[in-house]
Amino acid sequence: MKARLCLIEDDPTIRELVAERLAREYEVDGFEAAESVIESGKRWDLYIVDVMLKGALTGFDLCRTLKEQSPSVPILILSALSESSNRIEGLRTGADDYLTKPFEMEELLLRVAGMLKRRSWYALMPAAGSIYRWSNKSINFVNYEGKKGTLTFSLSQKECMLMKLLIEKEGQVVPRDEILDQVWGYDAFPSTRTVDNFILRLRKYFEDTPQEPKHIHSVRGVGYRFTK
Repeated sequence: MKARLCLIEDDPTIRELVAERLAREYEVDGFEAAESVIESGKRWDLYIVDVMLKGALTGFDLCRTLKEQSPSVPILILSALSESSNRIEGLRTGADDYLTKPFEMEELLLRVAGMLKRRSWYALMPAAGSIYRWSNKSINFVNYEGKKGTLTFSLSQKECMLMKLLIEKEGQVVPRDEILDQVWGYDAFPSTRTVDNFILRLRKYFEDTPQEPKHIHSVRGVGYRFTK
């Protein structure tokens, strides 16, 4: 079954060109306004969103709404706004990737394929099931919730994806580049420094003493290893 894509772009020429090319491999629905997408009540496997749209809502507004409805849905922002502040804002609103105009169609196709692949990988729960438990801790990969003792906290999609990767390779060293490829994609905005920052956050969540981790270990110059 073909993946279903939603393209939100107010420029009819760009919308038609992109939709026509994507339609060779996917089912594509096109819209010019965020309100139309929300009012449709439909759900798609991936969203490609322009920032400046017809109507009162921007692409950033749509990203926030979509992530509130379904935290795991992949969103690619496709915009002429190319400043770093715009890219950062897009990622903060929940977008998984940000591609600026003008763009190469082949790059767009590669990014879409990579995002769908990562979504399919995350949908496959670890062997232990949707809830993984160790020590006095647990992580729920469906509702993005973590627990440590009596403390319960919410996790972001990327935090859950990173933990899933480490848990799947328990005892093995996972290089930073592999983490970027599996969780974000090589061409995405984050760098290896982003991985380090996410690890620090996960240690605060799951380690009793984050400065002396017993579960999420650093392997200097390489990456990270998870042990129970």
